[in-house]
Amino acid sequence: IERDAAATPEQVAQAREKAHRSPLLLLLIVDGECGDPAIDLFERIVSAGCAVQNMLLMATALGYGSALTSGKALKSVGLRALFGLTPGEHALCFVSIGTVQSRKTARLRPAPADFARILLPDGCTMAGF
Repeated sequence: IERDAAATPEQVAQAREKAHRSPLLLLLIVDGECGDPAIDLFERIVSAGCAVQNMLLMATALGYGSALTSGKALKSVGLRALFGLTPGEHALCFVSIGTVQSRKTARLRPAPADFARILLPDGCTMAGF
């Protein structure tokens, strides 16, 4: 409701159901003020992403389904209060793990050549692979 004050009761119910859909729901948090100050926040965030990818791969290897959920709600005052987040902590995404009951249809993904570049020896870049 904080994210969308005009949300209908059906939309609120759908969001509530989504949050309780899997038996395991984790919140990925990166603490920007704790740890080695020589490690940049962006490096910590990338490292957290790598750790989550390993969790997703392990869930798949064990026969479970897994998914990431993100969005504006991660920055909401209510969510931050619910999890007791400090100002230096960044909620990056939710990780859901459980038994798959239905699969979503595959969506169109961009080709790597649409966003990747190759750095050539002369310092120029070239699109694609």
